[in-house]
Amino acid sequence: MSSSSPAEKAESMKSLRTALRVLREFGGDQRDFGVGELAERCDISKGQISKILAAFAEAGLLIQDQQSRRYAVGARMFALGSRFVTHDRLCREAIPAMRELVGKTGHSARLSVLDGDDVLYLLGIEGPLFIDTGWRAGTWLPVHSTAAGRVLLAFMEPQRADRALARAQPRTMTSRTLTDRAQIRKLVHNGRLRGYVTQRGETTEGLGVIAVPVFGEGTVAVAALSLAFPAHLVSAEDEADLADILHASARVLSQRIGGTVYPFGTRRNAAAPSTRSVFEVDSLKGPRPSSATASNSRRREPTGPSRPNRGASR
Repeated sequence: MSSSSPAEKAESMKSLRTALRVLREFGGDQRDFGVGELAERCDISKGQISKILAAFAEAGLLIQDQQSRRYAVGARMFALGSRFVTHDRLCREAIPAMRELVGKTGHSARLSVLDGDDVLYLLGIEGPLFIDTGWRAGTWLPVHSTAAGRVLLAFMEPQRADRALARAQPRTMTSRTLTDRAQIRKLVHNGRLRGYVTQRGETTEGLGVIAVPVFGEGTVAVAALSLAFPAHLVSAEDEADLADILHASARVLSQRIGGTVYPFGTRRNAAAPSTRSVFEVDSLKGPRPSSATASNSRRREPTGPSRPNRGASR
């Protein structure tokens, strides 16, 4: 049996990377692509694009419309991606916590993670007070304008957060979107102190979002858990109550994926010193109560969500 030469192996890897680069184009907002369109976007000849797309279609990862001749994501691609949600520990543990959040608040629950320098909206469960944002699970969102992105920035390594913000290209998504980096940094800093971030109307007009961190092993923020709601139904005074409910869910979720410290909830860190990280403050105060103790702590129903539940419609 003949073995491939180093040059042949290098060429094979180059072809594979090219094919994967083409496939990644289907991860954006656009539904389908033509051969010429992809050739221009990827700077690859039409002939090579045609061969790549045909191979992916043969494997069932893409489908081709017989009339338009354009390619789109196939069912097998969906099945492949769904394995991540099925087997990933974070996703598996998050789903019941998100359902509970929707039941308690009436608002939509979301789970987001950092993917490169962008936020990946990973899971969503819509509540009865649903507002259509146009964003769907599997969508990448800018880190600078989203509550999830800002809370992830707040609880990552400062150097990494600086790099992510420096590389970000702040763009206006609505008339309320903040693009000034100094203002964004201030919001991120405040989010680190109080343990949650809010934003209103910056990604979608009329949408409010509150996000809190989910911590993994070693007190590393691995995800953001958030509630999305019609902004006019929740006052600024109600936000802290919703954040408290989110913290309770995020604490349980963090524990289930290996997190040992959750330094927020029940308003305990409202006056945390700004000169230390929340984890330094936590270590100085000694061990936190057990999960059983935490679950028996004060709970207040938010005044915002309870009002619209009486007869509010989608």
